[in-house]
Amino acid sequence: MAQEAPKKRVLNELRKRLRENQSEDGQLPPERELASVLSVSRRAVREALAKLEGEGVVWRRQGRGTFTEAPPTVNYGEIAKLANRVNPLEVVDTRLAIEPMLAHRSALRASLADLDAMKRIAERALKAKSPGEYTRADAAFHRKIAETAGNALLLAMFEMVLQVREKVDWERVRRYYFQHDGARRSYDEHSLILRAIAARDPAATEAAMRNHLESVSAVFLEMPASLP
Repeated sequence: MAQEAPKKRVLNELRKRLRENQSEDGQLPPERELASVLSVSRRAVREALAKLEGEGVVWRRQGRGTFTEAPPTVNYGEIAKLANRVNPLEVVDTRLAIEPMLAHRSALRASLADLDAMKRIAERALKAKSPGEYTRADAAFHRKIAETAGNALLLAMFEMVLQVREKVDWERVRRYYFQHDGARRSYDEHSLILRAIAARDPAATEAAMRNHLESVSAVFLEMPASLP
């Protein structure tokens, strides 16, 4: 019985976190962080997450983490093959074709709770201490907009683009963007998008998203080809 108590405590604490929506971007903290916060072993956390996954409450993807929203409806094997033929600018071009439309719909459908979550995620992206941390928060911001658009097919398309972006040779690009004030620049542009969503102005939201992605693309174009 003594061994069951910690397991039950971990499970109850994770359920509480999910109920209180402490992971507004849809992603739980890493196992190591949860273990530290709860003062238990990573094994105990892993077992609790496995139980929650079995119940369909969360889903996990190796190398990505644990998520509370529905798993993406994309084939990861095909994404890995596609990523070998795609460069970062192609990713941005594809996002330009999809995300302004998603932003337009988000302005019509996002709730106040959704908007608050977007603001918190945008703040986290601004405060990021590394390119990787910024990229994760930025992806969560854009995914939240895609979710609130309320179109499962468009969300699946966006999810595929996001997964390709993670697998493309992106390290050099995201490091350059982060080092050239990318977090601040994106925060200002994200704020314009949020302002348009809050005003329930679909056309302005669509335009703000397009301007943001074109701004990102411009940075990539100015990046020196010889950058390591």
